[in-house]
Amino acid sequence: MENGPGPDRKVPMFGLEAIWRNGQVVGHVRRADFGFTINKTLAYGYIRDPSDRPVSQDFVRSGDYALERMGVAYPAQAHLKSPFDPDNKRVKGIY
Repeated sequence: MENGPGPDRKVPMFGLEAIWRNGQVVGHVRRADFGFTINKTLAYGYIRDPSDRPVSQDFVRSGDYALERMGVAYPAQAHLKSPFDPDNKRVKGIY
């Protein structure tokens, strides 16, 4: 698998792309689309711990991630909260 350009590149993703963590496939993208507000591709996916332990927040935060699209790996960043509104203020009417 070859390495793609950096994380600021707009890469179309559609779903079912492989999620790599520390050089190992750990899951797949369930859905993806472009986030115009943050000007980046967003992908939602499922991951598992290869050692069959439960996936913890520390597990998610500690990895180096990439998404594979058509044999090319694109660097990715895992988020536990929405990258657009992590404090959920807009829902409460706070802009």
